[in-house]
Formats: sequence, C-alpha cells, structure tokens
Amino acid sequence: MDMQVNPVGLTLGPMATDESRARLRIDDQRIEQLMRWHGTDESSLPPAHTLQNLSRDTLAALAELLETRDTVAQLRAAMGRAFWATEFRDVHAILLEALGPPPEPAPSADSTRRT
Repeated sequence: MDMQVNPVGLTLGPMATDESRARLRIDDQRIEQLMRWHGTDESSLPPAHTLQNLSRDTLAALAELLETRDTVAQLRAAMGRAFWATEFRDVHAILLEALGPPPEPAPSADSTRRT
C-alpha cells in the first residue's frame, strides 16, 4: 500500500483510493503547479508547500485527461454521424445521445424574487 506523510503530526496514512482519485478534480492553478514541478526549468519552481499531494494530484490530472480524451472521441464520432444523417430527427437523436439531456432552465429573476 502506498503511504504518504501527513505534514500535521507527521503520521503516515494511506493515499487516496482509485475511487476518490476519480472524483478529485484539479483546478487550473494546480495543473500549472504540477506542470512546473514536473518540468525541466528548476529556476521556476512553485512554493515548497505545493509539493503536498503531488503524486495524488498528478494521477488525478492524468485520470481527468483520459476521461476527457474519451469524451472528445465520443463527441467527434457523434459529429461524424450527425454530419451524414439525412433526417433531422436522426440528428436530434445523435446529439441527445452524445450531449445528454438539455440543462434545466435557469430560474427567472421574477421567480426568485420574494414579495
């Protein structure tokens, strides 16, 4: 089992599971930090405290990349099918399958205002 050092109290604890890693989303700032830590320019390293959870965040970012690649491939395939579809109803079905159902409409300003 991989272990990581917990900087508070210096205890050892198990690293994130595959399930929790899949739910972890990495923001743009953290991706930029990961790129700088894994890069070759050692004169431009981020602050030392950003090393915390480096491997966990790197794996989460790579899992997110794989998921995104799969989504892009599915969307490209759907676009190809939609391009050659001759019936408008077929185009709608292809887009609904690829993109999912439409989002719920946002509440209007009048319906959110209390009287």
